[in-house]
Amino acid sequence: METKKCPFCGGSMVKGKSHQEGYAMYFWRAPWRKGVLESLKGTIKAYPWLCLNCGAVIPYVDKEELQKIREEYEEARVGEVL
Repeated sequence: METKKCPFCGGSMVKGKSHQEGYAMYFWRAPWRKGVLESLKGTIKAYPWLCLNCGAVIPYVDKEELQKIREEYEEARVGEVL
């Protein structure tokens, strides 16, 4: 079972079973995406993690997906400046 440390209380967090269920499925949409074609790319999916100490549920994005988002953001930011 995958675990990590809670950023709020330092307790143990356990990863949810799937990012395909509940509100994790509709987690986040990039604000720099505009137009119909960009909206078809969908939302960024995140796995919910539950802290067994304080009860917080925090959505986390996988590292690979986070890297893609970071690169897309940098491209969008550079495009705005030019």
